[in-house]
Amino acid sequence: MDRTALDRVLEIGFEVAGEWLLEDGGPVVELSRYGSAANVLYAFVSSDELLYIGRSGRSLRLRMDGYQQGGPPRSTRARNRERILAMLMVDQPVEVYALPDPGNLHYGSFRINLAAGLQHSLIESLQPPWNDTAARAAPARPAKSMRRPTPPPRPAADDSHGYTDLTTDRPSYRFLVGYHYLDKGYFNVPLRYSRLFGGDQEKIRILCGRERDTIHGHIDRATNTNASPRIIGGRKLKRWFEDNAGLNNPVDIDILAPNAVWLRNPGTRF
Repeated sequence: MDRTALDRVLEIGFEVAGEWLLEDGGPVVELSRYGSAANVLYAFVSSDELLYIGRSGRSLRLRMDGYQQGGPPRSTRARNRERILAMLMVDQPVEVYALPDPGNLHYGSFRINLAAGLQHSLIESLQPPWNDTAARAAPARPAKSMRRPTPPPRPAADDSHGYTDLTTDRPSYRFLVGYHYLDKGYFNVPLRYSRLFGGDQEKIRILCGRERDTIHGHIDRATNTNASPRIIGGRKLKRWFEDNAGLNNPVDIDILAPNAVWLRNPGTRF
């Protein structure tokens, strides 16, 4: 049986150090050990999936406090805080694992910084989805034609075609990214799933891809004549469709909560 990424970091000494909790609408870390350890490697794990590997020269507690408080919008702290929050909002656990530097490793008379030396190798070998690197960024977008394609007729929002139910442990289905979805950054929900979503104009979190990056959207129940939900993600969802799925390609959707969905497996054919 193949070893998972989590199995491999456990083999080299990573241990559970705490967990993230949801309090007053924000993520709060609760560390049970290694809080004062400095020069430490740490990892975020959910349901045995290794999500992120990081390093702190300061104490683990101070580093986690940084995530708790957030940071500039494009910073790693801000992105990971949002990802942690999105998972906690839909009852997905996020644990903190840690590997402190023993401090006794030397090469001749020179001390070896274990965390600094090991971090890059771990990320390169295990490729945790939250470790964003240029090498694993979204593929370059093809040059756009100067002529806009002629849009197909606007489909009605019904259950007769365009959707395939999936067998998972939560409500899920597959849809095709049509012209209007790609052009405007939205998608319709089949009527048979309508009751699982929130009300008109309520906010919704759209988790995208393996990385579970979050787009903040809203639910529109006024546009479709049968009041089935239209999930509006705007420019950010439009960009995600363009970069990851493309026109007339499938995307799987898991309904996590009335105000949270997860778009995954973009471009995976039937």
